[in-house]
Formats: sequence, structure tokens, C-alpha cells
Amino acid sequence: MILQTDSRLREEIQTDGCYYMSILFLVNKYTGLKMSAEFIDSVFDVLVALGYMSEQCYVLDPEEMFRHLGLRVKYTDQHESPSKVCNPGQIEILYFIGPEGGHFTAGNGTGIVTYDPWGVSRAVSEGKLTSKRIFRRL
Repeated sequence: MILQTDSRLREEIQTDGCYYMSILFLVNKYTGLKMSAEFIDSVFDVLVALGYMSEQCYVLDPEEMFRHLGLRVKYTDQHESPSKVCNPGQIEILYFIGPEGGHFTAGNGTGIVTYDPWGVSRAVSEGKLTSKRIFRRL
């Protein structure tokens, strides 16, 4: 999976696309859908047009983003505690606060980062896990 800092991606993704890229990583992991830079940019336009994401790359409807990309999930629609462990069939996106602000990554179900859209970010290495977004696979 490519990183959000890849120069082939549009600027909005490079600067503010960590939640978006974490969703794409999980879709790739569970469906095998290939994620080229061209695909990531073109899907961005579609998701914005559908109202699932803002032009600034702010995720507005993660459940529908997953669905559109071929992974059916149900979002708990709340920010879970960092100590929350996923049940079987659940997936998580982690939210860290670090020296440069907030940052999303994909987790392994127990709060361990499996994909950091920045590669190795200071938010993860020097920051603190503050919440999780939990999704149940359907």
C-alpha cells in the first residue's frame, strides 16, 4: 500500500488524507482491491461527489466510503476508548494526538498500528492513542 505522502497523490491527500488512506488500506486488506495512486485520486473525486468526503479530505461518512469500495461494514458511530479491544469481525482505525496534531492509522484490533499512512509518523512514535473508530464487517 502506498503512503499518503506519495508525490503522485493530490495535495489534499498528502496533507490531510490519513483517515481516507486508512480506510483504503483496510479495503485492500479485506477485499484485495488494488490501490494505485491513480485509483486513489479518482476515487477521491467520486467520494467527494457522493458527499462521503469533503474536498479537504475530511471523512464525512466512513461507512458509505467502505461500502462504495466493496467492503460492507457497520460503524459504531462513536469514538471508542483506546483500551477497547475489537470483537471477532470488527476492524479499527486508531486516532493519535502527537506533536503535529491528530493522525489516523489502521490498527490490528488491539490498538497496534498495522498501517501508518505517513510511514512512521511522530504522532504514533511520540504521541498518544486517544480513541478508536470501530467497524463491524458484514
